[in-house]
Amino acid sequence: MRTPCPRIAAALAAASALAGCGDRGGTGPRGPAPDLVVDSLTISRSDPTDLEQVEIGFQLVNAGDAATPANVPFAIEVDGEALEHRRTPAIQPGQRVRWKVERAPLEAGIREIAVVLDPDNRIEEQSEENNRAAVTVRVAHQELVRPGQSLTVSSGTVDEVLHFRVDITEPVQEVLNIELSGGSGDADMFVHFGDRPAHHYDYECVSGNAASDELCQMVPTREGSYHVAVHAFTAFGPSTLTVSVGGRAVESFDVEVVFLDHGTPSQDEIVRAAARRWESVIVRGAADVDLSGGNGIAADGCFPGQPAVSDRIDDLRIWVVIGSIDGVGGGVARSGPCASRLVRFPASDSIFQETILGAIRLDEADVGRMETNGVLLPVVVHEIAHVLGFGTTWEREGLLQNPSLPANLGADTHFTGSLATAAFDAAGGASYTAGAKVPVENRSQQGSSDGHWRESVFDDELMTPFIVGEHALSLITIESLADLGYGVDVTQAESYTLPAAGRPAGAAPERGPVIHLGDDIARWPVVVIDQKGRVGRVRLHF
Repeated sequence: MRTPCPRIAAALAAASALAGCGDRGGTGPRGPAPDLVVDSLTISRSDPTDLEQVEIGFQLVNAGDAATPANVPFAIEVDGEALEHRRTPAIQPGQRVRWKVERAPLEAGIREIAVVLDPDNRIEEQSEENNRAAVTVRVAHQELVRPGQSLTVSSGTVDEVLHFRVDITEPVQEVLNIELSGGSGDADMFVHFGDRPAHHYDYECVSGNAASDELCQMVPTREGSYHVAVHAFTAFGPSTLTVSVGGRAVESFDVEVVFLDHGTPSQDEIVRAAARRWESVIVRGAADVDLSGGNGIAADGCFPGQPAVSDRIDDLRIWVVIGSIDGVGGGVARSGPCASRLVRFPASDSIFQETILGAIRLDEADVGRMETNGVLLPVVVHEIAHVLGFGTTWEREGLLQNPSLPANLGADTHFTGSLATAAFDAAGGASYTAGAKVPVENRSQQGSSDGHWRESVFDDELMTPFIVGEHALSLITIESLADLGYGVDVTQAESYTLPAAGRPAGAAPERGPVIHLGDDIARWPVVVIDQKGRVGRVRLHF
């Protein structure tokens, strides 16, 4: 039996005591009576801005011993002013009725939101003291900025956060430039597309230089809202916040391939071609990482034979080994990240960013066969995706839900990135009802499950555990990298539509050569490197 909350329990106890009384002398109704209570009053977020709607959720509970009549009025109040009136249905004793009310944006400042039942005392209740519940929220001011517009911003208060929003009505495969420049002091800037995260440290772009000259370049420019937060690390300004679309170069994303063990010249070239394919997809460079001056990475820390690193990396370095795994068949490849970028601010959580170093091992016993069958290129493209973070950093980023490992076979494992979800719907997944979107392999197999798209749903998409058929690099996969924080060119996606009906889980298609990647995600330790090039002692595992 569920225990009622203290407020409702008290109301029920009071109702029981009153029920045993005779003449109450006007202190309450005679005989059985209802008792309406507002319970579980919540707001969609505790820090809305004055540009954001709020959703008010609550329950109406009858804690009395008689039903309420229908059409009992109640009001939604803000700062004591009734903004909306509603009426209840008839509510039986002990019954709960859930309500959700959408409200227009509130004025900036401290606001009290309340629900008041039966404000005119139209019905007799066991208690009139529990008909009101209230919460207090701090509503921040958020200013709209249009592309092509500049604003002067400043703050004399340390730790103040200034909020802005850029609304885009026409998407283009161009860069959205958001720049803060000039002025004294130190301001940090954060930019995020889509729903505003709970904290600006969770925004996609983090620009935290030691002055107030900050730049975030978002690629592509998407239809929707971009949230901008400017944090006063120290008092700063006057600075200029400028928004523009296009007209400014974006640093390219460079993938450096370093062979530790070579294949044939043609096999090596296929590996380089796979790297170039990802350079065409990821079009915004990451911050260079300087590991010179004593901040290097020791040899063998990620995998046996890994070289020491003590130089500058721009943007991603991938070590490639064409050597032994397990002979013909079985595992044909293994890959994963070795080091990731990390941004630290004082008294904040760590902010994980793009991969810096990673590795791919290809089984020399299988490489020749894959090259002959024309599947070596998609295999390496697939493995580089794991280095970038596909299936290897999802859980760390909070994007993997309900994993099947270690022993949850058949779980509804899924990827929750909003951009990949929209792409899944656009590829024919809008009517998908077999579980949550976007479905991830869920067979509890180490190295395969929780890190690939679900084969029975995605068929011949590149990032299932099988390389087969057309093996398309779909917009879903590209947008999943955008969900991880990479700037992408969505026009580089290959044509792909989800099949009308999936196969039974684990069944491989019977057309063309099939490469079962199996246990291809390497379980190497991953070090983190902050914006000053310092190697973190904490190691992450997946």
